[in-house]
Amino acid sequence: MIRFIDYMLRIRRLEFRIAEIPIFAVPVLLESANSAAFRTFAFWEGVFLFFLLFAYGDVINCLSDRDLDAKEKPALSEAIYGLGVRAVTIQLWIMAVLAVALSVHLAWQLQRPILIALVAFGLLLGYAYSVPPLRLKSRGIWNFICLWAVIFFGPMIFAAFLVSPSPSLMVILVAAAYGLLQEGIVTVNSAEDFFEDTAAGVKTMVVALGLKLGITVALLAIAIGGIALVAILALALIYTSVTTFWWIAMTVLALVCGGAFAWVGFLRATIQNQDLGDAVAVVKRAGKFVPLWLTLVAWSALLVSLAMFLARPS
Repeated sequence: MIRFIDYMLRIRRLEFRIAEIPIFAVPVLLESANSAAFRTFAFWEGVFLFFLLFAYGDVINCLSDRDLDAKEKPALSEAIYGLGVRAVTIQLWIMAVLAVALSVHLAWQLQRPILIALVAFGLLLGYAYSVPPLRLKSRGIWNFICLWAVIFFGPMIFAAFLVSPSPSLMVILVAAAYGLLQEGIVTVNSAEDFFEDTAAGVKTMVVALGLKLGITVALLAIAIGGIALVAILALALIYTSVTTFWWIAMTVLALVCGGAFAWVGFLRATIQNQDLGDAVAVVKRAGKFVPLWLTLVAWSALLVSLAMFLARPS
């Protein structure tokens, strides 16, 4: 029984939950007028559905990559085969049906049918990312676009709809910029598997463009996303009060965005004149810092969102 529970938790990638909390909380705090919405059953049903969808994506990715993971991530492959491929497939169907059912109930409670469409699209995109024939993770630039949509932009828009019948333009732009910034960082993580993905025929964006050009695209994404995120939140001062907490939070966010850009910029400069083998080795070492930068960006953005929420008149 203990091993069964361990396997079930492994394929749901609980280590990612800490980075997913800000993905939910940032749009909710930016969109909420007060805390009243947080005390409703519908809101917490939406929270459960939000994390259920992420778990669905993690499980289907583990199932699809079970043989590819046998070398680099053996614990995930072991969990899939330990539970049984058929049993995991049944779990996915149950999770998908439950997600659709909850979305219908939420749409009925909140009178927002768009929630059904968002959940359905998220399930389909999560499936299309990992599973043939589309398998978007292996289709070059679509790998980048799909992850941006299914991990960041889509979930943030879904979260905003839980507290607002029509999310503001500011929240939509924040979701787009935040997703671009974070996906730029995620690309470094993808790049460290360059040889493994190439050998397995997994044509990620980095494999399709080449390692050095792929890192350059990641750097551009971080620059554009970071500048846009800071600028959009700064312009939002029109609608909220300036507090000391806000200034501190915005300073932290700007420094973190600048730090992420400098980190990937230094990485790009380091591999510029190296041969492919040495460059991949450098990227692998840099990849160890990806979780740190993802977390720093996520929680500094959350800090700004909290500052704006607390400064907003009730």
